Amino acid sequence: MTQKPTILVSGYGSWAKARNNPSAQVAKRLGLENFDCCTLIAVELDVDTFALQDRINDLLDRHQPDGWIGLGVSSSAVVEPEMIGVNWRHFGVPDVTGAKLTTTPIIDGGPAAYNATLPCADMVAAMRSQGIPAALSFSAGTHLCNQLIYTLAHTARCRDIDLKSGFVHIPQTPENIVEKGEVSPSMDLPVSTSAIRACVNVLAANLVTKS
Repeated sequence: MTQKPTILVSGYGSWAKARNNPSAQVAKRLGLENFDCCTLIAVELDVDTFALQDRINDLLDRHQPDGWIGLGVSSSAVVEPEMIGVNWRHFGVPDVTGAKLTTTPIIDGGPAAYNATLPCADMVAAMRSQGIPAALSFSAGTHLCNQLIYTLAHTARCRDIDLKSGFVHIPQTPENIVEKGEVSPSMDLPVSTSAIRACVNVLAANLVTKS
């Protein structure tokens, strides 16, 4: 690769489980930074199961990224790069359109699953080296986080695009936990931002090495 790779970082916007979604906030923060290792594009995605494919196509056409790190929020206590996306949408918590889907394929007739193509293990190692709790995850659920992993991989294959893509779950913010009156894990936005910054640096190095 003769020039800096382009990496797109997407975060999901407000939805039923996160009015102030930390994944969109982290993406926005990173989008304001200057990276020596890559050109970083930060975007916010709607939690809309039916609009996701068109949004992906538009962003791929517009930015032609070499890598794509999707971000979402989970109830985990650690940052989790996801290893696999499965061809199912099965969720009772509605998206922003009010849709609730059960046992519905993402792509009719598509493969059962796709592996993420991000250097997930190296990302975990980089985060842990900075004192940030992180672990690999082998289930991204069956909501839009999983849908993004699967749809990105399927679209890249169908369009014959060389795209390193996948997804990273980050914990809720303390503010969201307090707002919801829950007792569950959380992580400050600066720490989550540092975690994904480390992931971006690892991906950029991987893209340059593999070119």
